[in-house]
Amino acid sequence: MKNRCVIIAGSPVFSGFDKLDGDYVIAADSGLTHALAAGVRPDLLIGDFDSLIGTVDDTIKTIKAPVIKDDTDTMLAVKYALANGFSRFLLLGATGGRLDHQTANIAVCAYIAEQSGVCEVRDGTNSIFAIKNSKITLNKKKDWSVSVFSYTDKSEGVSLTGLKYPLENQTLTSTFPIGVSNEFAADKATVEVREGILLIILSDMGNR
Repeated sequence: MKNRCVIIAGSPVFSGFDKLDGDYVIAADSGLTHALAAGVRPDLLIGDFDSLIGTVDDTIKTIKAPVIKDDTDTMLAVKYALANGFSRFLLLGATGGRLDHQTANIAVCAYIAEQSGVCEVRDGTNSIFAIKNSKITLNKKKDWSVSVFSYTDKSEGVSLTGLKYPLENQTLTSTFPIGVSNEFAADKATVEVREGILLIILSDMGNR
């Protein structure tokens, strides 16, 4: 199995990270600014460069895309990584600012789940995961909430354990947010879905 692919996008909410051995880092367009500010030299820069300010070090491997295209720069980065054997993803600089861009990045997270990958979208106060027909184990984070939403029209066979409000083999729909603002009741919690795509959002309750 390949190591993790870290994709750094250009949204304004960004928390720096320590690059782990084996991480493959892709900067999506102006995400390069975030990467360099965090002291991280990306393995690849990809995008149409409509938002990147300044010149690019010509020693960084670069893929330039046309401005008129179907995929966002972040999606281009994900598709490149999937085609090169990656299945574990961390998306940074993907939240805050324009709501349309944030929504698109959450859709990218769900797309990775649809391709049988594992993805986390992370900023300083939130972690967003997507799973399809599978389960995920979450480590307790003190004073953080856990919310579960159906990304597909409905998600069947949803079970939650280790949370204050458990569920067993229930159906969630995309139009009724019953899964919002749950809490950890154990050191580990498990979220499982038999059929459908779930978004799991952990949020720092000190920032509500």
